[in-house]
Amino acid sequence: MSTGNCSLAATKCRDSARSLGLTYLLHVGRLDWTKINPDIFGSMIQAVAEDKERGELGMHYTSVPNILKVLNPLFLDDLRTKLKEAGDSVRMLLNLRKRLARIRVFDPACGSGNFLVIAYKEMRAIEAEINRRRGEQDRASEIPVTNFRGIELRDFPAEIARLALVIAEYQCDVLYRGQKLALAEFLPLRSESWITCGNALRLDWLSVCPPRGTDVKFRADDLFETPLDQAQIDFENEGGETYICGNPPYLGNTWQSAEQKAEIRDVVNGRTLSAGFLDYVAGWFVKAADYIKCAGGVAAFVSTNSICQGQAVPILWPMVYGTGGDILFGYTSFKWANLASHNAGVTVAVVGIGAPGNEPRRLYEHQDDGSVVLREGASITPYCLWVLPSSLKSAMYLCRNWL
Repeated sequence: MSTGNCSLAATKCRDSARSLGLTYLLHVGRLDWTKINPDIFGSMIQAVAEDKERGELGMHYTSVPNILKVLNPLFLDDLRTKLKEAGDSVRMLLNLRKRLARIRVFDPACGSGNFLVIAYKEMRAIEAEINRRRGEQDRASEIPVTNFRGIELRDFPAEIARLALVIAEYQCDVLYRGQKLALAEFLPLRSESWITCGNALRLDWLSVCPPRGTDVKFRADDLFETPLDQAQIDFENEGGETYICGNPPYLGNTWQSAEQKAEIRDVVNGRTLSAGFLDYVAGWFVKAADYIKCAGGVAAFVSTNSICQGQAVPILWPMVYGTGGDILFGYTSFKWANLASHNAGVTVAVVGIGAPGNEPRRLYEHQDDGSVVLREGASITPYCLWVLPSSLKSAMYLCRNWL
C-alpha cells in the first residue's frame, strides 16, 4: 500500500473513532444521571484494570453493603440513634444538624470515592429528615462536600472520586429539594480539589485532613484543572469530628515490592524489627493510629483477616495500643464479594480503632446461614476478633502488655 493510501486509511480510522466517540458521548448525555449509582465507578475501574496492576496495587473495589459494614458502626448508627432520640424537638434537631455540618470523612485509599459518596448520601438523608421535621424542606444543605477527603495513588480514579462527589451532591439536591433548586446551584462546577493524588503511606495525613482550617487555598478555572498532589481547600467548619475509613490495598509480605516494604518500614519507624512480616494494609492501621493520637477521631478499614491471625498480631497491635488506641468494633471474617467482573478471592474483616471510652465494644459475628449477630463486651482481642466480657477485662490488659 502506498504512503498516500496509508495516510488516507489512518485519517479514516481517526475520523471513525471520533465519530464513534461522539456517538457514545451523545448517548451518555441523554441518560438520566440522577439515577446513576456511584457503586458503578469502582466496578468499572476494577473491571478494566490489568490483572498485573490489580495484583501490584492490591486493588479490591468495595460494594455498598460492605461499605456500610464500616460506616454504620463507625458513626452512622450513632447519628441515626440521635435522630430517633431527637423526635420533633426543634433544639435537638438543630444541634444534630450542626453536628452533621462539622463531620469530616477521610478515606486514605479512596479509589473512585465510593466510601466518601455513600457517607455523603447517608448523611444527606439524615439531614433531609431533620429539615422535614423542622418544616424546612427547601433549606440548602449545610454539609460541605469538601468535608469528604481522600487520598488515591492514581490520578484517574482521584478525578473520578471528585466527580462522583459532585454527582452525589446534585443527586441529593434533586431528591430532597427538587430539580429546579438543584440546577440553580449545580453550575458552575466547583473547582476546588479535596481529593489528593499520592501515596498514602508517604503523605502526611494531617496535611490532607487537618483537624482545623477554614480558608480556601487554591481555585482553578474548572473541575479538572486543579493539581492533584495536594488538597487545595480547607474545611468550611472549624473543629468537628473526623472519621477515617476505607478499603486499603492488601498484599502479603511475599508479594510486596522493595518500595512497598520500605514504605512499611518508614511508617513503623523503628517500633518493631519485624515490619517485613506485615501485610501492606497494616501500614494504614499504624498511620490511622498515629493520626488519632495527634488529632482525635475514629478509624475503620476493610482488611484482609491476616492482621488478626498468627505472627501479624504481636507485631501490629502493640504499635496500635502504644498510641493509646484500642479496637472499638469489628466484623468477623467474611468472603469478599462485589459487583465487579474480577472479584477478589480473599477473606476479609472490618476493624475499627480509636481512643478507648466507656462504651461497650461491639463485635458483629457472621454466621453460617449468612446472618450477623451483634455481641458486646468490655474488650475485643486482636486474635480472630473475639469479644471479652467485663469479667475478663483485666485479662485483656495483661494480654496487651504481653504482646
